[in-house]
Amino acid sequence: MSRGAGFSSSAIQSSKENRNLGKIRPKSMRSDEVSREKNIDKTDLKSINDSIKFRINRYTSFSKSGYFFVIMVILTMIWILWTLYF
Repeated sequence: MSRGAGFSSSAIQSSKENRNLGKIRPKSMRSDEVSREKNIDKTDLKSINDSIKFRINRYTSFSKSGYFFVIMVILTMIWILWTLYF
């Protein structure tokens, strides 16, 4: 029981410290120097297209591996049931 009480008191202490830090830290403000309209001319469209293609390829490879994982789990469960009941 003492472990639970110690954990509870340390959690209360850390939450108090976090609240106090929130009062000390300055609030973030958006700088007017950074503007999407001003920086749109600096963008490299080829690198943007490459990064989009890379993310799409990564997503499709993960989804294919997800199907493989599901099939392997189902086959393993069928094998276990087969060995238990027959």
